[in-house]
Amino acid sequence: MEIQELEQLVTDYQRLFHKVLRRCSIFPGQNDYEDYLQELRLRFYLKAEPYISRGHFEAENQVYYLFNYLLWYLVDQKRKMTFEYQEIQDEVLLMLQGEEEGFETIESLEDLEGFYGRLKPKDQLKVVALLSDEDLSRQSRSNYRKYFRTHFDLFFKKR
Repeated sequence: MEIQELEQLVTDYQRLFHKVLRRCSIFPGQNDYEDYLQELRLRFYLKAEPYISRGHFEAENQVYYLFNYLLWYLVDQKRKMTFEYQEIQDEVLLMLQGEEEGFETIESLEDLEGFYGRLKPKDQLKVVALLSDEDLSRQSRSNYRKYFRTHFDLFFKKR
């Protein structure tokens, strides 16, 4: 297919791209909306490029097939982005953990058990909730961490 014909094909299928984005819960106000839209256009362009004419392309690729093809491509992209985001978060946490002071003060598991033993039963439940990855809101997690950080510092300063 010629470049002009390909560009016209891409502009004719714009509504399909927007439908795919909506199905994936990506809406026009979001930051990556234009990035995902551009990726869909590019993917569609690469899919249509090998065909001789628009008629051959449309004969072999019905709209439903193209919708599913682009949808699953986008789902895979979002999944990869989530995985990469989690990897980055893990790296940042490891970096921050290395920079934090106070990790050297814990000499053994007995120190942690002593700290845990001196907590109130209500606070012990909070520790268990934090460590067991229960469904806590981000705000609750942040508040618990802040609360225990101050208690942790006080416990080890008294020693």
